[in-house]
Amino acid sequence: VVGRLVEMEPEGKVGVDPVCVLGLNVSKGAEIKLRVRTDDRKGLRPVRKLREVMWHELAHNVHSQHDKRFFALMNELEREGNALEAGRTLGG
Repeated sequence: VVGRLVEMEPEGKVGVDPVCVLGLNVSKGAEIKLRVRTDDRKGLRPVRKLREVMWHELAHNVHSQHDKRFFALMNELEREGNALEAGRTLGG
C-alpha cells in the first residue's frame, strides 16, 4: 500500500552530484517520491525510467536493504508490471 505518490524536486544532477536520487520511499510506502522532471526542469523523464524507479521504491515497502530478497521482489514487480502493460494475463 502506498499512502501518497508525489513528485520529487529535481535538485542536483543525476550521475554528477554525490547525493542525487530518482526516487525515495518514506516509511515503507507512507509516501513515495519520484523525480519526474529532468535536471533542467524543461522536460519529463522517460516513462520507462520512472517505472524502473517505481518498482525499486515499491520493493522498499517490504525490504529496506538492497539484498537478494529486495532485488527478487523488485524483479517480480517489474515482470508483473510489464505483463499488465502488455495486456497479458498473470500466472499463465
